[in-house]
Amino acid sequence: MHSAPSPVMQRLSAYIAGALRKPLPPPVAEKTKHHLLDTIAAMLSGSRLAPGKKAISFARTLGGTKEACVVGSRIVTAVANAALANGMLAHADETDDSHSASQTHPGCGVVAAALAMAERERAGGCCARWRSATTSAAG
Repeated sequence: MHSAPSPVMQRLSAYIAGALRKPLPPPVAEKTKHHLLDTIAAMLSGSRLAPGKKAISFARTLGGTKEACVVGSRIVTAVANAALANGMLAHADETDDSHSASQTHPGCGVVAAALAMAERERAGGCCARWRSATTSAAG
């Protein structure tokens, strides 16, 4: 038996749904770009470290439908595998972003998953450029 969402969840859901139709304020958009770039740089850096190499090796063993790339490699795998491996890469040297109040590193999970989904869905035409940039870093 399922219960109806709480009033708080209903308000939060309505806010989030409405936010999708509004542009981000310029300072928020700029900060977002910095966080994205920081996380992608951490992925590339992490791909060259021992924990990152293990993540790439693990992703290689998983195989899967070719939907999204693993940064710093030539692997294209299932979206969940790419998100997991890229998240591991982003956190490999612990230079990824952090949020002091929550004591978390949200970028390694959020950005890795968002990029993998965007690649699979070919959102905003990013797929070819993203795959080209990340696989060229593989050497």
